[in-house]
Amino acid sequence: MSFGWGGGPLGQGRQGEGRRDPIGEAIVRADFLRRSPFPYSGVGGHKEWWHFCVHGPEVAALINFSLVDERRREGPAWVEVSRLTCLVHDGAWDGDVEVFGADEAEAPGGRVRARYGHNVMFFADGAYHIRVKLRERPVEMDLVLRPTCLPGRAPNLPLEGGSPIQWVVVPRLLATGTITVGGKVHHLRGAPAYHDHNWGHWSWGDDFAWEWGFGLSDRLESPWHMVFVRLTNRARTRILAQALSIWRDGRQRRTFREQDVVLRHEGLLRPSAVTKIPRVMGLVAPELPTDVPRRLHVSGRTSRDAVSCVFEGHDVGQVIIPNDHDFGVTIINEVSGYVSMEGQIGGEDVHMAGRAVFEFLGS
Repeated sequence: MSFGWGGGPLGQGRQGEGRRDPIGEAIVRADFLRRSPFPYSGVGGHKEWWHFCVHGPEVAALINFSLVDERRREGPAWVEVSRLTCLVHDGAWDGDVEVFGADEAEAPGGRVRARYGHNVMFFADGAYHIRVKLRERPVEMDLVLRPTCLPGRAPNLPLEGGSPIQWVVVPRLLATGTITVGGKVHHLRGAPAYHDHNWGHWSWGDDFAWEWGFGLSDRLESPWHMVFVRLTNRARTRILAQALSIWRDGRQRRTFREQDVVLRHEGLLRPSAVTKIPRVMGLVAPELPTDVPRRLHVSGRTSRDAVSCVFEGHDVGQVIIPNDHDFGVTIINEVSGYVSMEGQIGGEDVHMAGRAVFEFLGS
């Protein structure tokens, strides 16, 4: 598993007049929409999404614009479905998953841009712009997210029994704008944010799981932030790939891989209630989480460098996805909490503490 700089066509976005914007240029080369190759290739089952997380002083938000090939019994073998997933937390989770028909959605390949109904996401003038208003939940967002670091890319992450997943990550952005929940308006100015982009061919319900998370300092002047990912089989008895990547001042400073990474769970998070979206899927999977850790310890160590991170989960929101080939479901646990990081890299002390979101995919 390796992180490098992504590549792709320059698609859009005015990157300044007469001056270069290396971060913006790198993003339009790496973060463009790939789109499903069906029907041209005859290969369906493509999945792709842009994922954003924002941490305001009193509110956190998760926004996901996705395109998924779904099999149909009648008509075309595969239909590309557009979905907007949105979760917000300002004392409790709220949100929804909304589905849009082909006549409501626009997501051109090769661009960093999508429109689902009146909800939009695009990259221009060196920043991501997001406007969201849910149909049935009192949630609205109007945000500008300006990246402060170059994107990293982790290509061909293995999944058990299927095609690999592709991943582009922009681990630190600054968010400005508003998030409105239940009529309460949260004003953000330079709030820490995170973004990644995933795509590939796989089936929900196959023999794989993942644990993923990021940590951003509460102090904007802090140069350190981290991203962790582990892919395993469904039972989590076999590690397929893992990495702990440490960023400093907008660039990857160190990535610990495979045998250099050690993960340990401590306890279980036992929430009294869990928000599940789409809400109807709560009837299919009404139980509370049983395998989400209360604390997650992740460390990376080589002969020269060592870093230890501790994530403590506080609240859980669930995205419940029907499996592709059976009547089961795949549950994605979105866990908000805090992370701390200590260590030494290249002879320099590493200290960071702040808000975090970790994700645990299971059944």
